[in-house]
Amino acid sequence: MLICGKEVDFKISRLKDVGNFEMALEEMKTKEEEIKEYKGPMTGLIEKCINMFRDFFKKATGTDVLEACEDMDEAKNAYFKFLDEIKKQKTEVLGITAADIK
Repeated sequence: MLICGKEVDFKISRLKDVGNFEMALEEMKTKEEEIKEYKGPMTGLIEKCINMFRDFFKKATGTDVLEACEDMDEAKNAYFKFLDEIKKQKTEVLGITAADIK
């Protein structure tokens, strides 16, 4: 799949990939809590958010798709695009519809 112009070799049906994905999601939850508690300047907040998404991609896929990213919206949109692609893969692999995926 193509995310932010970079080819990402990720298949939800591949055991290693789904394991990395689940681990990255768990680590992201921890970082989200840290971000909620952050009281510093806006620049620091935006940097923390971008890095949270960057770390997610690196851990989940092994590819730094946000390597040069300096825009929090771009990082967030890349994350949601990735999740949409995973939903499509789940539908194909499991034979279920997107509405069935939670």
